Amino acid sequence: MENVGYILMDRSRVLDGEGNEEEVLSLSIRGKRFGVRTTEVKDLLESGTQARVERLRRNWRFYLDGVDGVAEVSRSGKAVNIELFTQDRYTVSLRALRSVVSGESRYAMVAEVPGEKARPAPRKGTTTYQLRIPVTVTS
Repeated sequence: MENVGYILMDRSRVLDGEGNEEEVLSLSIRGKRFGVRTTEVKDLLESGTQARVERLRRNWRFYLDGVDGVAEVSRSGKAVNIELFTQDRYTVSLRALRSVVSGESRYAMVAEVPGEKARPAPRKGTTTYQLRIPVTVTS
């Protein structure tokens, strides 16, 4: 696995879509900046729920600009997998992420998952929609 970025606890506060301040962990992958809300990361570490990975934009201050992926605990329970909607997959050690959230470490390295891209959602066959007009038959 190749290290391609880091996740950083810098206690930065950003604006969400409703104008409320949120504290986020900054996630930098290949030069792109993302944010993961600290409340969601804590829920992820405690109960295994998913956390949203959101784009970070800067105008006069940083703000969250839409969801770009999800983060979830791996099946083995030793890592957190980050899957972006662009089909890119990354991972960070669960122990390192806990260390960042608790304040023992300032950052943790993020590695790219080697191999195939994330599998796209299965598609159903082509669907055609036809308008059905009731016809009255007279004899």
